[in-house]
Amino acid sequence: MEEKEVDLRDYINMVKKRWKIIVGIFLATTITSGVVSFLLPKTYEASAMVRIGRTRNKLLEEPSTTIEIFKTRAMLEKVAEEIDIPLGGEESQGLASKIKIKTKGKSGLLEIKGRGKTPEEAMGLVNGVTVVLLQRHEHIFEQGKLILEEYLASGKQRLVEIEKEIKMLRKKIEELGVTDSDAKAMVTRGYMESLERSRDRYEQLQVELREKKMKESYEIVSTELVISPTTPEKPIGPKKKQNVLIAGILGLFVGFVCAAVVEYFEKPPTIS
Repeated sequence: MEEKEVDLRDYINMVKKRWKIIVGIFLATTITSGVVSFLLPKTYEASAMVRIGRTRNKLLEEPSTTIEIFKTRAMLEKVAEEIDIPLGGEESQGLASKIKIKTKGKSGLLEIKGRGKTPEEAMGLVNGVTVVLLQRHEHIFEQGKLILEEYLASGKQRLVEIEKEIKMLRKKIEELGVTDSDAKAMVTRGYMESLERSRDRYEQLQVELREKKMKESYEIVSTELVISPTTPEKPIGPKKKQNVLIAGILGLFVGFVCAAVVEYFEKPPTIS
């Protein structure tokens, strides 16, 4: 206990003796941090919320897929074209760092954030990403509708073919008519069984197409903009107070270490 008290008094004496080093480093770090924070350009951030559409009770595109696709150069070029800015090799990385897309829950919501040196730049970037995203999902949506239309058209064609088959069977049955011949009677029964099966297929296909059309009409929802972006009023950075506070704490720590090192080399036996 006595040894700890002696060590503590030694450290206190060291701080009193070397206070100029500690204060000097503290002031240097805080002033430097304040000046740098003051000179750094302001950063503004705008945001919007988009809900991904659904088809057949499934999302048009998984949120994770959307996020990864908007990191690709092809999508960045579309965004740059939308907001009318040049996009070279280095600029693409810079643009990607200004865009942030993340999921919000499991309902297919996407939050789109864009940063810029001015409120207008941040707002324009979010608008550009939102427009490109809606256009992409509209294309996927139209493809889904096209597939449905092709399926329904194919189903209608099958209905026409079954109708022809039913008419042909009816005609053959009428041609055979009532007969006492066992052979003809057997053929007639075969046609009648085929006719019954064709009618069942026809009715089943009708019900299937009707249900498919109704189900699709109720379960298809396009991607929509839930929350429109607004022009940011205040910058989000640089955070001057936070930067100065962190620099001050770091400066005190570094100053104390430097003072301890100087004290150690001047009087090695004093500080253990």
